[in-house]
Amino acid sequence: MSLPRRQLLLFGLLNLPLSMLMSPTAAMLPAFYLEYTAVTAAGLATATLVARLFDGLTDPLLGWLSDRSGRRKIWMALGVALVLLGLWPLYQPAGDAGGGHLIFWYLLVTLGWTAVEIPHSALAAELSGDYQERSRIVLWRQMLGFVGGLLFMASPMILLGRSGFTPEVFQALALFIVIALPLTLALMWWAVPEPRHPAPARPSLADLARALAQLPPLRYFLLTQILFGLATGAVSSLFVIYASFYLGHADAVAKIAMPMTLAMALGMPLWLQLLKRVDKHRAWALSGVGMILCLLAVLSLAPGPDSLGPMIGLMTGFGFFLGLSSLAMPSMLADLVDYDRWRNRRDRAAILFAFQAMVTKFNQGIGGALALGLAAWLGFSGKGAITESAVWGLKLGFVIWPCLLLVPMLLLAWRYPLTRHRQRALARRLMRRQAVSPQD
Repeated sequence: MSLPRRQLLLFGLLNLPLSMLMSPTAAMLPAFYLEYTAVTAAGLATATLVARLFDGLTDPLLGWLSDRSGRRKIWMALGVALVLLGLWPLYQPAGDAGGGHLIFWYLLVTLGWTAVEIPHSALAAELSGDYQERSRIVLWRQMLGFVGGLLFMASPMILLGRSGFTPEVFQALALFIVIALPLTLALMWWAVPEPRHPAPARPSLADLARALAQLPPLRYFLLTQILFGLATGAVSSLFVIYASFYLGHADAVAKIAMPMTLAMALGMPLWLQLLKRVDKHRAWALSGVGMILCLLAVLSLAPGPDSLGPMIGLMTGFGFFLGLSSLAMPSMLADLVDYDRWRNRRDRAAILFAFQAMVTKFNQGIGGALALGLAAWLGFSGKGAITESAVWGLKLGFVIWPCLLLVPMLLLAWRYPLTRHRQRALARRLMRRQAVSPQD
């Protein structure tokens, strides 16, 4: 049964302001702090590493709490409150702000993001049990998220008529998120009912470890996602720095980022049509090939105005291929929720999405920290003139290291075990079990 478009719209609309807090922020905040505060490249690497270690503790715990309580919305409300508390100091640092300021407020905002993201993702998995309908639900959620990302990237042009993420731009973004996040939560709260959990057994703390031990496909999925995310985390963290400090396009960052984000959004309906004919994991693997080709072509670009057009084209292509992952991965994980219900008779949707959220932020943080660390190790500081050694550091972190990670990722994705045929068989078994024992 297909869900009404109005319900899908109001459900997914929350992801519009929510999406501004992670990938766009992770892409733009490093260069912003390098330019407007006392934070250095090495300090950024340290801050992201500390933040991801913190996430390793909080993400599974929040997933367990959501599953244990059997409620989703109350945790989202708590997360929104944390974001509202920490966003302004994060986006409006003083000129002498150091790594401590960045770490503290970034931790608070990412904790709030997690408290919204995990229950919202789990709720998406619970809205339908159909293989194809889940892709449709994720499409609405992710498309609205990409609209948020596009607004984020376009904000300098909208506000100033030119590129460049200045303190004034981040001030306006903070005001928009502070207004939009609670408003869209209220709309979602009204339009989407709290899910029912027929399983009598609520997960215990031990389920955090058991989920990994009892679900071999989950371990396979997370390993594949780690490789993929470390690569995209490196690209995300160094994208603005590479374009600004090496290619010399500091005033044209939005011109590069906007088409890339738009390609991610506009490509998703095309990917959805492909997913009607091709298994999700196979399409994901093929998108990895396209990403590698786009990144390798970036190495041929030399600094100067002539590289702007090709950089826009290549990063737009990269965004198009990257967009498939935002559609495929949540839908694949929703299929794993069915597998867990069938095999272990457990309802651990939020725990599974907590692991994914943890890996997502681990990827963005650790992948970005490693990429920044490689550049810093070879002499890049973000302060003063850039040396030849620092250029090689940027190329290593932005292109070579991600490509080395994407090769094993696409091989693993191609051989992912939970196929379309197997998921549909699981769904039929779950329906028969529910018909025999409604409480099971």
